[in-house]
Amino acid sequence: MAYMFDLHLLVQAVLYFTAVGCGLVISIPTGVTKVNFEKQCLLYTECQWQNSTFFSAKFGDAGSCNFIIYASVFVGIFYPLGMGVYYVYALTRKDPNIGSQMWVFPFILANCVVALMFFIVACIISVGLKSFCDSYLKRPVPYSESCADAEKARWYNTDGSLVTRGSFYGYLHAAEGASWVNFFVWAVQVGLGVFRLYRNRRQRSAGDFSDSAPVASEGKGGDLKAVAADVEKY
Repeated sequence: MAYMFDLHLLVQAVLYFTAVGCGLVISIPTGVTKVNFEKQCLLYTECQWQNSTFFSAKFGDAGSCNFIIYASVFVGIFYPLGMGVYYVYALTRKDPNIGSQMWVFPFILANCVVALMFFIVACIISVGLKSFCDSYLKRPVPYSESCADAEKARWYNTDGSLVTRGSFYGYLHAAEGASWVNFFVWAVQVGLGVFRLYRNRRQRSAGDFSDSAPVASEGKGGDLKAVAADVEKY
């Protein structure tokens, strides 16, 4: 049983550090793309085609990208990093009962909020990227076969300067995949927290039962009567 608790803590620690990696993969590509496009958000961008070679871009709300970046950094990196370090410290204690001594319920609630937040982040990226790709793929003849072709186009600012576009589709596609992986990681983390809370309560219930159990006396009835008779003689 003690080994199971250690394994449980180890799995949760690994998941926390996995969440840190996902937060980096979400925030960095989204931030780089936003900087390359002069602080504009490509998510939900509408491509308005004038002809087969020229379109004007109506960029999406910058708040969508800002929410993704801030949530990924402050909630998706700092929080799981602190929790991962905390769980590693608990593992180094080598106490078989350390799992039952740690707070569980408050972190279950916090992880539920984080899981919901990254579900929203994943939906924003997926829907926003699909919206951009759908508008880009409405290009007149010759048709674009993939949204990745937008990386080959020349993007210009309103002042005529060339935009350093980079591999923005690859960046956002990676952020999309990482966001769904991150949501799954947090959902599993919530499940493990609930399972650990259940095990801790069972362990405490078993301990209370053993403490309150009556102590059975051994001996035969005849022996007890003999001792009682001897006492009465005195």
